[in-house]
Amino acid sequence: MTGCQDFGAGRITYADLPGDLGYLRISGFGGYAGKHAPYTAEQAELDRGLNTVLTPGRTQRLKGLVIDLRINGGGSDTLGIRIVQRLTETPYTAYAKRARNDPADPARHTRPEPVPVVPAHAPRYTGPVAVLTGGSTVSAGETFTQALMDRPVRTVRIGQPTQGVFSDVIMRNLPDGLIFGLPNEEYLTRTGRTFDGTGIPPQLTEPVFTKEEFAKNRDSAFDHAVNLLSGRG
Repeated sequence: MTGCQDFGAGRITYADLPGDLGYLRISGFGGYAGKHAPYTAEQAELDRGLNTVLTPGRTQRLKGLVIDLRINGGGSDTLGIRIVQRLTETPYTAYAKRARNDPADPARHTRPEPVPVVPAHAPRYTGPVAVLTGGSTVSAGETFTQALMDRPVRTVRIGQPTQGVFSDVIMRNLPDGLIFGLPNEEYLTRTGRTFDGTGIPPQLTEPVFTKEEFAKNRDSAFDHAVNLLSGRG
């Protein structure tokens, strides 16, 4: 890797790879602008990083982009969509959200609301993408992964299934001081599928951060992604 750059308080890292490939690691969708920063500041810091990375010259030169979400604690879905908007030139639907709205009937939901992806008015990368996921890809890391599933250009998921915890959570403070959380939303694909519990599966399975991988100083998922984008696998 060359030209490694950190943005958003270290939660976003970019580096160039040999063969005109790029590597983008995202460990969360928030916390970019400091503790208790308003959303506008978070968005501005994200845009600053994206504008630095996705320059006109680089977006024209790149032949493939690895997006590493294998350690991603989630955050803001809308910040994730803001990144996806820099990865397409064609509008499409990321997913549809619905919420349970009847405490007596868990099968009752609100009408699904599509979440659109509208290409940003800024330099965009629209070539092939390999997305690395694993069991520590959580919440907004998963909705970001789902938002890339119908991306019009080739996008391949490599690694292990995500954790399977998508929804925002309704919080309640109990009398004994415990906090109780209840997720009540579903994120739907265009066919109406959800991935709660199971997580989003990879299309190409590889070990992620196992003892065997560490012992051999190996990263099979990353290597597979690079080989795939380079046309070698």
